[in-house]
Amino acid sequence: MSAGDPDYLAAHAELLQLHRAKSSGYGTGTDPLANFTAVALIEGEPPWRYPRMRALEKLTRIKSLEAQGRLDELEEEHLDVASLLLCAEALRRRAAPRSLLPDLEDA
Repeated sequence: MSAGDPDYLAAHAELLQLHRAKSSGYGTGTDPLANFTAVALIEGEPPWRYPRMRALEKLTRIKSLEAQGRLDELEEEHLDVASLLLCAEALRRRAAPRSLLPDLEDA
């Protein structure tokens, strides 16, 4: 098995730091993703849908930044999109029956 791409691994580590920083501001002690679950309650939507919509907003922003030649701002946006989609997946897993989730212990 490959050790992985160093730049990918660095970005992955940054995502973990980003999640911890943002969840301390947006989350609660019992729910690090409380901002998403709160919006879901208000909107009557599944909790994973809101971070996915936020990711779509960010992708639109990325397209705009590229069109403006503001490529130096893409790193933050790319990490935000990845983080939002991971939040969506975490929330989906919370709601999914355990029998439908992958067995990661064997991975």
